[in-house]
Amino acid sequence: MATVNSNLSIKDLENISGVKAHTIRIWEKRYDLIKPERTPTNIRFYDNTALKKLLNISSLVSKGMKISKAAMLSSEKLHEAIENLQKNDSVNSEKLLVNDLIIATLNCDVFSFEKYYSGYRKKHGFEATVEKILYPLLVRIGLLWSVNKMNIGQEHFSSQLIRKKLFAAINALPHKASDNKYLLYLPEKQHHEIGLLYAHYLILKKGNQSVYLGPNVPLSYVKSCSETIKATHILCSFIIPIAKDKMLVYLDKMNDYFKDGQVIIHNNKKDKLDIGKRPSMSLISSIDDLKKMI
Repeated sequence: MATVNSNLSIKDLENISGVKAHTIRIWEKRYDLIKPERTPTNIRFYDNTALKKLLNISSLVSKGMKISKAAMLSSEKLHEAIENLQKNDSVNSEKLLVNDLIIATLNCDVFSFEKYYSGYRKKHGFEATVEKILYPLLVRIGLLWSVNKMNIGQEHFSSQLIRKKLFAAINALPHKASDNKYLLYLPEKQHHEIGLLYAHYLILKKGNQSVYLGPNVPLSYVKSCSETIKATHILCSFIIPIAKDKMLVYLDKMNDYFKDGQVIIHNNKKDKLDIGKRPSMSLISSIDDLKKMI
């Protein structure tokens, strides 16, 4: 991918904040809300400071504050208003926290990222933090990356911090012998492992055995490992879609390889994946689906 353009256009602000470009222009002209900078060729752009202010102002307006009042708040008063909103509105508080983590990611700011993450985890626990904060954050990051407003370094900054936290939580769990032996992996050319790492955590926490092979694993190696540990459950995840014909071939191989175990396929769009007459296979599309199975 080409080097990211760190300057944000008004369309970028719209895509990230959800506030229409037309509305941003009105707020800008009428209330002097944010001030665009200009390139040497006189092209308008906005920086991350303007983005954060817009995110905070739009949060206050969405909760009923008039834009004329919100726009007049000093930086200190705006900060106070956002803190009060976080205390009194849990749903909006989570959205604001994700906004803060987005800004920390764009700035590669470890201190701020850790502060926001630790504050929420201390109050709500690890699982709520993963499901209500880190998952939505990863979705937002994916959208920013797809429109070239976050570079691969920034994306890796955030995902590696999250991976470290997942591994720390996993390592803190006891590994117990169990009749249920799960084998987890991502197929070849599948590399986004954060969701599967969290599944590994949940399975271990339930007292099951779980062996995690990681991303980009050839199916033949999975078969060999499954036979060695006598796996009762095989869990694989498809984050990046593959062609239907290739998927069916892959499912046929899994059906042949793992006749004595329960095969669990994670696919974000399970309604579009037909496993056919493969009684040992189950489809899941969310963490809640997995929790019900384990």
